[in-house]
Amino acid sequence: MSASPLAQRWAAVLIESAYSPMSRRKLTQHLDEHAARLRAGQAAVAIGEWLVRKSFTGPDSLRRTLEVLGEEFSPEVLGALASGYVRATRDQLFAEQEKVKNSLLKAVEDAQRDLHDSEARFAQVFATTAVGIAIFDLQGAVVEANEALATILGHEEMPKELFAEPDATALAAACHRLLASSVDTDRREWELARGNGDTVWANVVLSVLRGSDGLPKFHVALIEDVTEQRMLQEWLRHQSLTDLLTGLPNRASFTDKLESATASGEPYTLGYLDVDSLTIVNDGLGYAAGDAVLVEVARRLRVALPDAVVARVGGDEFVVLIHGSPDVAALATMIDEELSEPVYLEGAGVAVSTSIGFVHTSGPGVDPTAVLRRAHSTLRRAETGGKRQWGIYDHEADAADRARFARIAAMPGAFENGEISVEYAPVSWVSGPPAFVEASVRWGATRHDDVVAYADALGLASRLGQLVLRDACSRGEPVLIRLSRDQSRDPDLTAHVRSTLRASSFAASSLFLALDVRSMPDGEENLEVLHDMGVHVLLHEFGGGFAGLSTVDRSPVWGVRLARPPSERLARQGLALMVPLLRSAGVHVIGGPGDPDELQALGVDLVVSP
Repeated sequence: MSASPLAQRWAAVLIESAYSPMSRRKLTQHLDEHAARLRAGQAAVAIGEWLVRKSFTGPDSLRRTLEVLGEEFSPEVLGALASGYVRATRDQLFAEQEKVKNSLLKAVEDAQRDLHDSEARFAQVFATTAVGIAIFDLQGAVVEANEALATILGHEEMPKELFAEPDATALAAACHRLLASSVDTDRREWELARGNGDTVWANVVLSVLRGSDGLPKFHVALIEDVTEQRMLQEWLRHQSLTDLLTGLPNRASFTDKLESATASGEPYTLGYLDVDSLTIVNDGLGYAAGDAVLVEVARRLRVALPDAVVARVGGDEFVVLIHGSPDVAALATMIDEELSEPVYLEGAGVAVSTSIGFVHTSGPGVDPTAVLRRAHSTLRRAETGGKRQWGIYDHEADAADRARFARIAAMPGAFENGEISVEYAPVSWVSGPPAFVEASVRWGATRHDDVVAYADALGLASRLGQLVLRDACSRGEPVLIRLSRDQSRDPDLTAHVRSTLRASSFAASSLFLALDVRSMPDGEENLEVLHDMGVHVLLHEFGGGFAGLSTVDRSPVWGVRLARPPSERLARQGLALMVPLLRSAGVHVIGGPGDPDELQALGVDLVVSP
């Protein structure tokens, strides 16, 4: 089986940048396997280490590998691979450094026994290794250094003063500290000055060389240039903390900034922004246009709020962190005005608005994730009022929302634990015997209307409907079931009803299904199919609007279940006029629970008992 194009490109750049005795065919096969593991999110660090083990350590091997893989993989994967590469390189360096150190020490100790051979071995290592080597006396002055070190420090020839004065002083101090301590080796990353005025980052291993009598004789520094690896790590770190589209800080970076701000104890204002109607731009003009809008929003926010921290924390979500407690109404107006100026994309003048949730915060000990959550929940409450809205954090409203959302989130567990039950109330003819029962669901203290609303919010409407339908049909008596909005327009509703009726041997004519009038006209097809199956079909939450009356007129509706009666005089008069109109059209009207005398005066046919 031929290798993937990615593996072939990867193999080509490795062969060009470094020598390895591995054949191209075998290398490509290995790289194809590594690419598959990367796609599966596995072993990125180990693959970086593999490259070092196989000697793909040329000057450009890592950079060109990341360029090839960057077309497909995320900065996190590239960072992990680079981390493994750097770590394996460092381990290899340390092993070589340890070998060099041992060779140097052995050369000094064996000088008297075999001076000529030991000097030859030392000179070979000293001259040919790519690692810079400097030997210091016990006062920290350089006794000897190799050409590799001069090259690392930017000198074409060995200068009289190898290190810049500050670096020489620091190295001498480090030598003195080693003598005063109980350890013989010090490892650190050091920024050293070069002869041309630049700096170089180096891994420096400083060791004490002792003589055969155990006393210190010299210090040796093994120095490797790691500037490229450090720059790469910094670049990957920057990428991991930056939104690649807008150049703004991302969520992780912003959370750190927010934590620093809250720890200061000073007052800050956090605004959580959602760009309204971005999906319209994406669907109408394409995702490239949507991305251009987001870039423009980021630019304008930076211009409008030059002293604020602006970040992109989601697809169309931004946050701004402002020092102090500004007038949020004026701030929201200013942001809206800044974004309302159209930007022209493909000949279309596109402008966006934002909805914003604001939170004022001050004092140490504030959890930054809690502040973000409060701002986001405030934004969602503001958006219930439509587009281009803003709101400020309200503790009581937030507490109520959290309690409700926590209850909703626990609903799947309630299903598993059998905590949701079905209750029944009699429905009687207004002046006669019982007609059927009405099923309703209950979850602890949570009643039917809230339970079905929670199920709709979690996508559990179909599951809840099947639970009620199975329980009701198993009783064997005529039953009325009210369906939620999502249940009423569920395309699988009729299939579930048919299979339940068949499994329970329940007559379709004994089933009264009330669809939510607010789901019309989406649910009209279900209404008609259920009627054709022999089910009595009703509409509930009926308030007499034009849309509801139109549905009654054009659909085979057996009856309607009235919404809760209004308290206003004019609305109640309208309801009193509507009931006879419905009855004259042959539609049964169900009311209640409520005052039986009042319902009878209203003219309903059936009443639900409390």
